[in-house]
Amino acid sequence: MYDDETLGAVRAQLERVAAYDFYGAKFDKAGIDPAAIDSWEDFRDVPFTTADELEADFEANPPEGSCYPGESMICFTPMGDDLKPVFDTQPDLEHMAAVNATVFERASIRRGDRVLNTFGYHLFGTGLLIHRGLEQLGAEVIPLGPGDSEQAASVIDEFDVDALIGNPSYALKIGAAGGHVNRFVGAGEPFTSIPGLREEVKEALGCETACDYFGSRQILPVAAETTAEDGLYVTTDYALVEVVDPDTGEVVGPGNRGELVVTHVKKEGAPLVRYRTGDLADVGVRDGRVVLPNGVIGRTDGRLKVKGVKLYPEAVGLVLAGFDGLTGNYRLTVSRPDATDHLAIVCEGRQTARNCGTPSQSVCSSNRTRSNSSQNSKTVPRSWTNATERPSTPRTVRPSRYPFIVRPPDTESTCPVTNPASSEAK
Repeated sequence: MYDDETLGAVRAQLERVAAYDFYGAKFDKAGIDPAAIDSWEDFRDVPFTTADELEADFEANPPEGSCYPGESMICFTPMGDDLKPVFDTQPDLEHMAAVNATVFERASIRRGDRVLNTFGYHLFGTGLLIHRGLEQLGAEVIPLGPGDSEQAASVIDEFDVDALIGNPSYALKIGAAGGHVNRFVGAGEPFTSIPGLREEVKEALGCETACDYFGSRQILPVAAETTAEDGLYVTTDYALVEVVDPDTGEVVGPGNRGELVVTHVKKEGAPLVRYRTGDLADVGVRDGRVVLPNGVIGRTDGRLKVKGVKLYPEAVGLVLAGFDGLTGNYRLTVSRPDATDHLAIVCEGRQTARNCGTPSQSVCSSNRTRSNSSQNSKTVPRSWTNATERPSTPRTVRPSRYPFIVRPPDTESTCPVTNPASSEAK
C-alpha cells in the first residue's frame, strides 16, 4: 500500500524518535532496532502507542512529558480528563503549512482567494495551523474563529469571501444566517460519512464544492478530499495510516473496517508512532494513492456484540437514513430476555418531534419501532462517544446526528441520543 520511499522516511523518523525516553524504552522492550526496519512487515512489529501511555508519560515527566524537543510552539489537546501539551518546532510548523497548502489547493482554494477560517486560535491552536497553511498557499485569511454565525455571514457578504473552513454544523448556521461561499472545507466533526450532510451544507452555503478534512491536534492533517469529493486521500508525506482489527491489533486489508492507527512520517515535537486513535474507518488504494473512501465513520469504543456479531450503534443511523419521516434521532436497546440477544430500535418521527412538549418526550413517544437481531450491524456508522452510566429516567435530548452510547449494567444496553460538542479539527 505504501512504497519504499515512504518506508525509508518512516524508518528515518523512527530513528529520530528513539532519542526520546518514551519511545526509546518502548523500542528496547519490544526488541526493535529502527535502523533494521527493511519492510512493512518489520514495521508492524513496532508496538502501538496509546493515549493511556502518553498520559502516563506526562504524569511521570511533568509538565512536558519526555517527548518535548525544546524551542516549540505549545498548544493543548484533550487527553483523558485533562488537557495535555502538543509541541511543534519551527520545522514542524513549516512542514505542516506546506502539507496543508497542498491539501487546500486540491480542495480548489487558490492563491488570492479570500478565506474565512472559523476554527479557534486559542489554546488548541487548530485555527493557527489552518491559517499558516492557507497563507503558504497565498490565500487571504480572515481569522474569525468560532462563535457568532450572523457575524460570520455578514463578513462573508461584506468582504466577498470565496471559501469557508470550519465545522459542518457551524457552516449550516452560517448558511441559515445568509452566508454564501463558493467552496467549503469541513472538519472537526463527522461530515461526509453522514448521508446527505454534504448536500445539506452545499445547499445552505450555495457552494460548488464541500470537501471533508480529517486530522487531530496531535497529527494535522491525516487525510482530506479533493474537488472530486470521492473520499479522503491520506497525506503520505506527513502521516502514515493503518487500519487494524480493534480486538487483535492485526492489520486488516483494503476495504475492511477497523481502527485507524496513525504515524508521523516527519515530526520533531510530540511525534506519534502507531498511535491508536479509536476512530473507525476503512482504507483503500486508488490510482496509487491511499484513501479513506468513506471518511471517518465512527468510534471503536462504543461497540456492542449482538448474537456474536459486532454492532456499531451508529450503523443503525445510516440504515434509518433511508426511511422518510424520521428525524435521525433513535435509541437502541440490547437485551437477553430468553437467552437470545434482542435488539430493539426506537425511532423519532418528524411529526412526533413537532408535537411533543419536551425533547425527552419526543424520543420516548417515537412513532416507529423496529426489532431484529443484527443484520444491519455491518453498515457504515457515524461517530459517537460513550459513557458508563445508564440514566434512571429517559435522557433529555435535542435533535442530533450523534448518538451518545450508554453502557448500562449486565443484560441490557441502551443507546439514547444527545449532541456532543466539537470545535476543533478532528
